[in-house]
Amino acid sequence: MNNIFSKKQLLFKVLFSLFFLIFLIVFFEAWSNWLTLIGFTLAYLFGILLLFSDEQFLYKFYQEKIDSAHNDNTQFSDLASRNFIFLLALPPLSIFVLTSSGSILGIALVMAINSYLLAEMWQLRDEFLLFKDRFLAMSRIQTTPKMVKQICYLALFYFVFLLLNLLF
Repeated sequence: MNNIFSKKQLLFKVLFSLFFLIFLIVFFEAWSNWLTLIGFTLAYLFGILLLFSDEQFLYKFYQEKIDSAHNDNTQFSDLASRNFIFLLALPPLSIFVLTSSGSILGIALVMAINSYLLAEMWQLRDEFLLFKDRFLAMSRIQTTPKMVKQICYLALFYFVFLLLNLLF
């Protein structure tokens, strides 16, 4: 798979995610006891690792069948964790986990996935074709560069909504 992110951009995504983890630990009070802190941190890191490993390694297991069926040469493969259906299902699932589940591990996992995807969207917001291929490949919506920026702002608004819902 072609890597569309430079090492600097990958480092930014990882550092952003780790700083956000520290923010959540402090303000969500996940440090109240050691078991909670360890569980929260491990679940958060698992969410980041899941998205990163899908991009780097896991896609090979499901992409081989897709490539042989389509035989098209796209710039990079469609990732299960970045496709349009996944992005549509993520907000209701995230809101459910944050408001109804009460699971500290689920909250950490959902916030990790959302923060990593938000950082990735913002990194690609000025690269219209890459953004479209990465996140909107399965949609039939006629996408424009203006729409991509609106989607990024909507994702930021949604993320702030999740954060406010979590902290208050």
